[in-house]
Amino acid sequence: MLKKIKVNHSALYFTGLVITIISLPLSQFALSVGQFVLLGNWLLEMNFKSKIKTFFSNKAAIILVSLYLLHVAGLIYTTDFNYAFKDLRVKLPLLALPIIFATTQPLDPKKFDRLLWLFIGACLAATFIGIGILIFKDVSDIREISPFISHIRLSLNICLAIFFTGYFLFSKFKGQLKYQILSGLCILWLIAFLIFSESATGFYVLFGALFCLVIWGFTRIQKTRLKSLVIILALLIPVVLGAYLYFTAKTYLNPHRNDLKNLENYSVQGNAYSHDTSKFTVENGSFIGLYVCDKELRESWNNRSKLDYDGKDEKGQELKMTLIRYLNSKGLRKDSEGTGQLYDRDIRNVEQGIANQYYAKKFNLNSRMYKFLWEYQAMKRGAGPGGLSFVQRFEYWKAATGIISQNFWFGVGTGDMDEAFRIQYEKMKTQLPPEFRHRSHNQFLAIFTAFGVFGFLWFIFTLVYPPIQLKAFRNFRYFVFFTIISLSMLFEDTLETQMGATLFAFFNSFLLFVQKDDPPDSNL
Repeated sequence: MLKKIKVNHSALYFTGLVITIISLPLSQFALSVGQFVLLGNWLLEMNFKSKIKTFFSNKAAIILVSLYLLHVAGLIYTTDFNYAFKDLRVKLPLLALPIIFATTQPLDPKKFDRLLWLFIGACLAATFIGIGILIFKDVSDIREISPFISHIRLSLNICLAIFFTGYFLFSKFKGQLKYQILSGLCILWLIAFLIFSESATGFYVLFGALFCLVIWGFTRIQKTRLKSLVIILALLIPVVLGAYLYFTAKTYLNPHRNDLKNLENYSVQGNAYSHDTSKFTVENGSFIGLYVCDKELRESWNNRSKLDYDGKDEKGQELKMTLIRYLNSKGLRKDSEGTGQLYDRDIRNVEQGIANQYYAKKFNLNSRMYKFLWEYQAMKRGAGPGGLSFVQRFEYWKAATGIISQNFWFGVGTGDMDEAFRIQYEKMKTQLPPEFRHRSHNQFLAIFTAFGVFGFLWFIFTLVYPPIQLKAFRNFRYFVFFTIISLSMLFEDTLETQMGATLFAFFNSFLLFVQKDDPPDSNL
């Protein structure tokens, strides 16, 4: 006769939490495993009558689960059930995690903090791997340094890790110099990785959350001198950031190396130059269209590369233009002399579609800013949005608002988002190539598009009611999580992927329900 197997449910529950929280920045597969462990343990515990009673007595948990039920309700008027059921599967964490966490015995503060440190450690591991790839691999796209999950999702994880580490630095480790130094070094390293990864989303979220956190701290500080310091910090953040953006843009957009009054008309080989300042814009402080000798460029390039000068680079861009921009970024003339000064590495960069030498630098703070400024100029010249991530977002938002205007009250339903955007892009006669015709890249617009004004208002309610009801906004860690995830939703469809939905569902429920009796020192 088989003996009944005894299961240590508290240990199994903690194991599931460990696997899940470590996997958030590292592995989509392991993330699923961790959630299956949590769900399996919850089912094996049985005691469903007590769990149901506990769940329905928790208003915050009910409201969190209602976000998933909103997507279920969207099935009533959808037509594409294949996509709808796929969407519901991706968003299952929105249903499962609030129920599991709200009906399971909370953890003591030490175990809770241990899990946060494991998360920080996992984020550090992801950055070490990313920097290793950047150093030892031939990286043509900076997104390659995030091999496990989307670079945008990784940047959100890193922002959370930065502020969680700050919590330990300023709260838990008061008077412990060794641990404070280690925490400070962790924060500096994580910020450095955001710089190396050229994550615009990461920096926008980091500085936005920091500014909101300063305001949050101001409302909680009683001492007048400390309040004055907080006000100064609140002013310094936008001033310093604004100054950096202003001087970088000024240096980039204002020509400073070429004297238009004393242009030479012939190359060293005696061929005529073309000087065009109307068709070509300014990049890196220099007119791209000056000192261009097409004849010499064609001959010298074709002697050094297998890719045809009059063809396309590996990104499908006009190779001729990529080469001209690259030479310009190095301060070289666009002739045989200039091409002759390119190293083999430079030739390979051009072949890969890298149009500016600064884009290829592995540790360059300005690279992402330069790309943004290039796209800004392209937009002003009326260039098509295809391939320009900044310009594309305007096209996505335009499409989303167009769909909303036609389906204002109830939206298009859970499964019809893709079809609705396809039709809307055709109505708009968009210049976006088919491969760039994505959805809204804004979670608020995505919800409005799918479920109309009533669904949108309910979505906002599910975001703010649970923390208000549980007074969680007074907690430092929950406040920074809420700020980071809300800021991300302005520029990303945060809940439309498994990793994004799980990141939101896990930390939202984890920070609200999992810790037993929030200690005073958790509130900075």
